[in-house]
Amino acid sequence: MIKKDWFIAVAALLTASYFSACSVTDSESSEYSKWTFSGMVIDASTGLALEGAQISYLDNDGDIDTTETDENGNFYINNLPYGSRTFTFNYISINKKDTLYYTPKVFDVSSTNESSRMEGVVASASAVVRLSPLNATVTGELYINDPGSGKKIPVSGLTLSLSHIDSSYINIFPKTFATKTDSLGKFTFKKLPADTGLVLNVTDYTYKNIRYQLYGVALPKLTAGGTRDIGRAYLVQDTLIPQQQKIIASNVMDNNMIGYGNVSTLVKPYYVFAQKIHSSNLTVNVSADTSKLYVKPIVKDDTLFLEHDQAFPSEKKIVVSIVAYEKNSGNRIQMVLSGDSAFTTDRGLYAITSNVWPSNNKFKASFGTEDTMWVKFSEELDKNTDRIQWNYCSDVERTLYGNGFYANSKAWVKKDTVFVQMNEKILQDRQQGDSVGFNITIYAKNGMYAENFSLRTELVVPPQSSSSSESSSSSSANSVNNATSSSSEPFIDLSSSSALELPGEGQESSSSAPAESSSSNATAASSSSTAPASSSAT
Repeated sequence: MIKKDWFIAVAALLTASYFSACSVTDSESSEYSKWTFSGMVIDASTGLALEGAQISYLDNDGDIDTTETDENGNFYINNLPYGSRTFTFNYISINKKDTLYYTPKVFDVSSTNESSRMEGVVASASAVVRLSPLNATVTGELYINDPGSGKKIPVSGLTLSLSHIDSSYINIFPKTFATKTDSLGKFTFKKLPADTGLVLNVTDYTYKNIRYQLYGVALPKLTAGGTRDIGRAYLVQDTLIPQQQKIIASNVMDNNMIGYGNVSTLVKPYYVFAQKIHSSNLTVNVSADTSKLYVKPIVKDDTLFLEHDQAFPSEKKIVVSIVAYEKNSGNRIQMVLSGDSAFTTDRGLYAITSNVWPSNNKFKASFGTEDTMWVKFSEELDKNTDRIQWNYCSDVERTLYGNGFYANSKAWVKKDTVFVQMNEKILQDRQQGDSVGFNITIYAKNGMYAENFSLRTELVVPPQSSSSSESSSSSSANSVNNATSSSSEPFIDLSSSSALELPGEGQESSSSAPAESSSSNATAASSSSTAPASSSAT
């Protein structure tokens, strides 16, 4: 209990320091200036809801207030004054004598955005917050190649540190992000977040009046409660030579070192050097925007290959940094292939058409539990539906989940198409015209993936009896109008979900639906010439 009170006090101090820079407009006299902030807190490693997670924020009186998530991980904060607010999320799991801390996160949320300023109203916000448990471990060892003796020598007593590329991350245990190598060059980091985004930084090392360096190394994703050994890394000798004419061929740039565009996200980049290079003392870093990508460099004579298990992100400039040594001369080569030398990836896996899209007039854009929604993608999909990640969809009244604890739909894959059929559970407390949708990350058979693909439509609720069909039809129309007018309230999604625009070829591909689509869709389509305006896809 003492540990928990201490942790709450630290979170309060962190919240206060962030609030000091937060400007809030005092407009308590207007009821229209109030806004709400709601959402869900989940375990980033398992996807399970976190009950009792604490949210700290500044209340109307300027005091730090806290609330907790319910048994489903949900939170709801209302009566927030007009302006911006800073929210600190943290969680502690206590099991008898064992205490597991989760990494806190801080988010700045504003009640104002472009649409709310135009309409003169205040927008509410919703978010899914992912907290990572602090129980991961990283091990490894550092060496140098002595150019005089040719021996591999362990680097002892060298200071190492970790940094996180996520600006919302708060390091509550700074000591866990620093360590030193032992006499054998080995090092260990403990109590790390089970997450991606960690970068290993190494201080310069001097041996026999020669300086050695190791640039920031992106660590692979860490697992909760597990240990990740990154193996042996070599510091590189600091003797710089020019990079001109060092690379004579590549599959991702031309002979003038101009990077290609529209390169497949599955590409295995290679670079042919003018001279043979060492496989030791080699450092390669690959990044897209501010994110570092994990690659495995392989040297064969004069060629450097960059292997990677996961597809590169789509439509991104890929920057490659290389430090290598020539075999014959021992000269050091250092180059950063950025700007014009960076290559750009193509669209990767993307949606082609769907019977939910409003542009597809052959099919209806409202669905019941006997209907099947489908989305056709650009590549053949992985048939393992357990790999599909179902995320919370913040701007609909009911989110669809195809697997896991919250499953309320059935999902299956056939070739390049995913099918989703709602079950009876979705009808609980639902009305005609209510918005439903899903947000998924789905993988292709070849390794490509589409991240945070969203699809939204309207729900059809079957009438209670045939005698009430006329009144149900009338009430359904009113419900659709009400749902349309109420859906104008904007949301802020802090989970960095990128909306997918409708492909231009959607209409052309919609003339022939996948064979797995429910026959009830086609039947309803013949009686509906246009799709409801509230149906959308991103």
